[in-house]
Amino acid sequence: MKIGTAGLLALLLLLPGCAVDGSTGPAGENSVAASSESTTSGPPRNAQGRIEKNFGESAGLVDNASGEPAFTFTLSNPRMNPECTGFWQITPNGQYLFVDVEAVTTPNYAEAVTGAGNRSVKQMADRSLKAGNWRGVGPDGAVLGSLISTAALNCDELNDDAFAEPLAPASTYRGTYAFDVPVGIQSIYLDMLGKDISWEWPIPETLIPGAPGAPSGF
Repeated sequence: MKIGTAGLLALLLLLPGCAVDGSTGPAGENSVAASSESTTSGPPRNAQGRIEKNFGESAGLVDNASGEPAFTFTLSNPRMNPECTGFWQITPNGQYLFVDVEAVTTPNYAEAVTGAGNRSVKQMADRSLKAGNWRGVGPDGAVLGSLISTAALNCDELNDDAFAEPLAPASTYRGTYAFDVPVGIQSIYLDMLGKDISWEWPIPETLIPGAPGAPSGF
């Protein structure tokens, strides 16, 4: 029996696993897979909703328009219990934690927006890197409302003046934090404006009291 072109086409459509476009598998399977693969999610967050970072690893805010970072900052070289240089001899509440910080802005920093609400990157980042904005998690898991004390303010090593004013586009800023933290502190963290985004840095176990830490910060 001879089957015409129209009949052959109808027969192919009835056969399982066949499609007229030459693909294999049940009809619609490829489109479903493509849809699943196109679904993206942000970086993983911990139980507190913060993005966890290691010292030396960059963090920042991405511009929605370009898909590229508009503001990047990095914490590096943490030193636990270093000697503090200051005019007064003040005993810290716990021990000193020194951390270097560097921030970089792109040429479109002032115009960039981020997040689902298209928040201004500049409004979120300006002055956020002042030492007084940082918090921590103590050895018992309780939140440390401030990492700055009278002893820490006396340290000449505390240098966050570069972050006191609004940041300019296409610029690099550097500073150092001198935190006063309890022995056994678990982590330090930063909430951005409105807590839209937060990052947390676990304290490496190698930063034992009295040791300056490895040059790499781990």
